[in-house]
Amino acid sequence: MYCFTDISQILEQKDLIKTYIFGAIELEKFEQKVDTTSPSLELIDELKSSFEEDVTFQKAYEAFSPGRQRGYLIFFSSAKQSKTRHARIDKYRHRILNGFGMNDGVCGHSKRKPNCDGSHKNLEVD
Repeated sequence: MYCFTDISQILEQKDLIKTYIFGAIELEKFEQKVDTTSPSLELIDELKSSFEEDVTFQKAYEAFSPGRQRGYLIFFSSAKQSKTRHARIDKYRHRILNGFGMNDGVCGHSKRKPNCDGSHKNLEVD
C-alpha cells in the first residue's frame, strides 16, 4: 500500500494511477472479482501446544474474528526463539481469555472502545 503525503507525489505518479483506475474499470465491466483475501497463517507449534493444554484458551481464541486471530498470530510468530513465543503467549493469555484483541484497550474507562484513547487519564481520583 502506498500513501501520498502531498500533491506533487500524485502528479509524479499520474500515469500509473490512471492505469490502475482504468484497469479497475475494465475488471468491473466484465464483473471480474479480485481476490482480496489474505492468505491464512498457520498456527505456530507453541500456540498449538497451549491449546492442547487449555481447551478454554483455544475456544476463547477461536471466538475472535479472523482479523483478531491474525493480529495475535502475527505477534506471536514474529519472535525468533521458541522461548520468546511461549512467553508472549503466556503474557497475552489473560487478554484472550477475557475477549480482548491485540490492540483493544483493557482499561475499561475509555470513551472510544475498544481502543484506549486516554480520555480517562484526566479524571480526578477520589
